[in-house]
Amino acid sequence: MRFLLYLNTIAIILLAGALVRLYEDAPLPWAAPPVALAADPAPSAPAPSPPLTAEQYAALQLPLPHPARTPAVAPDAGPEKLRLLTEGDYPPFNFRGAQGDLTGFDIEIANALCARLRAECSFELRPWIELVPALKRGEGDAVVASMLIPVPGREAPAAVDGVVFTERYYSTPGHFAARRTGAPVAATPAALAGKRIAVQAGSVHHAYVRHRFPEARPLALPTLAEAQAALAGGDADLLFADRNALLRWTAAGEGACCRLAGSGYGDPAWFGEGAGIALRAGDEALRDRLNAALEELVADGTYARISTRYFANNIY
Repeated sequence: MRFLLYLNTIAIILLAGALVRLYEDAPLPWAAPPVALAADPAPSAPAPSPPLTAEQYAALQLPLPHPARTPAVAPDAGPEKLRLLTEGDYPPFNFRGAQGDLTGFDIEIANALCARLRAECSFELRPWIELVPALKRGEGDAVVASMLIPVPGREAPAAVDGVVFTERYYSTPGHFAARRTGAPVAATPAALAGKRIAVQAGSVHHAYVRHRFPEARPLALPTLAEAQAALAGGDADLLFADRNALLRWTAAGEGACCRLAGSGYGDPAWFGEGAGIALRAGDEALRDRLNAALEELVADGTYARISTRYFANNIY
């Protein structure tokens, strides 16, 4: 028992000494000697960078690339819109039908042209003498009203400065009409002296009568229909107007009272250019597109089909 007590005492003493040495960071007598670690080498200075070239320096000035952006898509503006001016009182070219709808040769040709241009067209009515002024004021984009293309050197039917025309869309010789019951009258300046000749005011036919028959008495009325009524009712001795319109008028109805008289007047200085579509000067691009569309209508037979609905033949 004493021997065991002696051993326990020695063990306690050794344990206490070990704890003291650990606290003082001293190595234990039975521990292996510490191994010295090699020191890390001192870092070396980086090698100097070569100077930038001019190209490299310029590249550094460029903005950083951004992610590609999706371009904004403009909203669909729809079809081109055109406002067409016409008279609405010049049968069979432009007039109100039995149901009040606007119809006539001018209107059908205009609608066919708009279809070729893929344009949405609307019509606005103006008195004949207001058509060109309204066009110039920007109240419409074109006049489709059997307006004769002015010829240089001829007395113009209206002020057309600042206006351009398409190619003709129908030929327009002038012609006299007389009552079937009346005595034939020679169409000479002497024979027509003092005769009342109904014409549409401001038209080329009005100007031609004043020029060619200065001794006649022009009865200038606002519309062709009123001029026709003047002849039919005996208020005029003759009517001078477009041959195509007179052919349609004398074929039936009120016009059956009358007939074409004499020969047509196709003087190129007055009637040779035919009827065209009027546009403002500066709209030559639209004029050229209309000309191209008109050529297509003539070439594919559309024009002839429209013409024969109003006249006995093709009036192109």
